[in-house]
Amino acid sequence: MYQLRPPAPQLSAFIEHYWFVDASDGPVDLRVDVYVDGRADLVFNFGAPYERAVIGGAVSRMGSSNLDAQRTDPIRITQRGVVHTAGVRFRLGGLGPFTVGPLAPWTNLTPAPSAVLPPSIEELEGALAAEPSLDAAATALDAWFLQALQVDDGRRAFERALHLLVQSNGAASVASAARAAGASVRHLERLFARQLGIGPKATARIIRFQAALRSLMRDPDRPLADVGAAAGYFDQAHFIRDFRRMTGGLPRGYRGYYPPDGPSDFAPNVVVFVQSGEARER
Repeated sequence: MYQLRPPAPQLSAFIEHYWFVDASDGPVDLRVDVYVDGRADLVFNFGAPYERAVIGGAVSRMGSSNLDAQRTDPIRITQRGVVHTAGVRFRLGGLGPFTVGPLAPWTNLTPAPSAVLPPSIEELEGALAAEPSLDAAATALDAWFLQALQVDDGRRAFERALHLLVQSNGAASVASAARAAGASVRHLERLFARQLGIGPKATARIIRFQAALRSLMRDPDRPLADVGAAAGYFDQAHFIRDFRRMTGGLPRGYRGYYPPDGPSDFAPNVVVFVQSGEARER
């Protein structure tokens, strides 16, 4: 019903996984909570429409394929009926090398894939719609992304800055990130607008929140004040405000959720098949 496939090794720095949901066993009732992590999802939807709700905000009905671009608000996806969906989960900053222009205009939006990616994405969509084998679908996705991949000097400078922010759990200053990139602060802002769509300061804030979330999940008995302080929050109230803004909930609801084999950059979302109660991380 819900399955993952890894990308080709050459793509693993940019793409976390491919994901697939289908109604081969009958209609499904699916809910996905997506927390703020700065990552994007490419969604090929060939089945029932779904609702995309900003938690505490607007609700949109999505009947076609789209790029659910880098988000600064938590969202909830609900989909019922005959579901046939293929998706690409990008890593933080991983979408940029495949796009035809800057990502900043698309933040928090859901454009058609062809508005952001090369025109051949429409051919890939048609091939995926007709492909019953998930392994063959993953192979087709690999082939397309390998052909579309473009890494230039600007991309490499962006990656150096992003690496510093990630390694410091968001504590590094924008000025130090600019030095790592070999760029001015203004040029670094342009690089982030092109490659990620979110500025370096906002990116650092998201990274810091994700570090706190992973800590909370790994050690459910750790006091919230210690979790927040270790992640660089000056006080618990600031930590709770960020947590509410980026998840729609409070920290105590997320304790102990971290999977035993989760990677160091694990950015969790919750997938629930409502009729069965089955929940899993994505």
